[in-house]
Amino acid sequence: MSSVRTRVAAALALVAPLVIGSLLTPGCSSDDAPPAGGGDAGAVNAEPLFRAVENELVGRCGGTNGVCHVNGTFQGAPRWLAGPDPYLTARRYRGILPATRDIGDSILLTQVDHVGPSLKRYPELFQRVSDWLVAEVPPPVLPNTGAFPVTSGFNRQDLQPVAPDLAGGAISFIATENNNILTLSAIKLTAPPTANVKVQAPFFVILPRSGKVNADPDVNGFKGELTVPAGTTATFFLGRMVLLRWDPAGQLKLVFEKIETTPGQGRSRDCTALDSFKTNAIPAMRTQIQYNNGDAGTASGSCAGCHTESGDEIARNAMDLTTLDTDPAAACAQARNFINFADKARSPLVLTPMGDVGGGAANHPVQTLKPTDPTIMGLQAWINDEKEQ
Repeated sequence: MSSVRTRVAAALALVAPLVIGSLLTPGCSSDDAPPAGGGDAGAVNAEPLFRAVENELVGRCGGTNGVCHVNGTFQGAPRWLAGPDPYLTARRYRGILPATRDIGDSILLTQVDHVGPSLKRYPELFQRVSDWLVAEVPPPVLPNTGAFPVTSGFNRQDLQPVAPDLAGGAISFIATENNNILTLSAIKLTAPPTANVKVQAPFFVILPRSGKVNADPDVNGFKGELTVPAGTTATFFLGRMVLLRWDPAGQLKLVFEKIETTPGQGRSRDCTALDSFKTNAIPAMRTQIQYNNGDAGTASGSCAGCHTESGDEIARNAMDLTTLDTDPAAACAQARNFINFADKARSPLVLTPMGDVGGGAANHPVQTLKPTDPTIMGLQAWINDEKEQ
């Protein structure tokens, strides 16, 4: 979607300086939901920008005699240009004015060629529609994590992209994919060591590899507020979310209606058994083990080989051991995040290489290890020595 973002940036540059107000937030395919939402006009009068493109939109997207997105008589096409006033219909149609307040997420700009053409085939029209959307949904965008990949099993996403003072905080969950349905379970929010975090009405956004962004807080979000004290971990609202129409090649982002931090002081996340980490865990992490190397068959590697700077980006994002040589204490603190202090034998750090899906092993390439394997025994020895603070 790089071309979409480039054109969106141009629209922001053109319209944003005029914007001094805000708008409450609430494309062409037959699987969209009916109109929903809407909002009040912002300080910039957006209606003239729509009226300037209305006829061309009706011509390009409405189809012959309006059979597509005006009347909806062709294959049940969504009627986002219908009614006595297409402007009001379009504004209220879910996904046109994106709930993220990022016009790059609008279904009008991210729709691909279908029965009808994508707006990207008409660059001038695309730009003018972008200008209208910016006027309707002025900056800033809602705070968000940015796009991140999802792997089957355990996932951990740092919150620093949301705001600098959230560095060290994270969202974690276990992901399961089945028939384009993504189930997130055990969703947890960890607050940074020195900041209490309060979040309001968060929602997940599905960013497919190609096609319309799915940003629907009513379906893929949580209501209410959650406060997590500094340095602690809490279940994220219901702790579970089922996302339909998931593209396994796509990405997610987490958006917050509001997120605030206040100064706090949580318990230290530093390791209590650093010597044991050096003696037991580091050698275990360097032990060569077999892993599945796709079409190339079986190869050998190590935890340190995958989870460091020279390894796999997804693995490193999950658990970063880059400082294993230069700063073992920092690497130890990273690995410590994967200890289950309530039941150390059920820690994701050992369950994952042992093939336990609950530990996050569904998409882990390492061939299943036994509890008596030197890697597992070394990790478990250090885990047993660590104390909860």
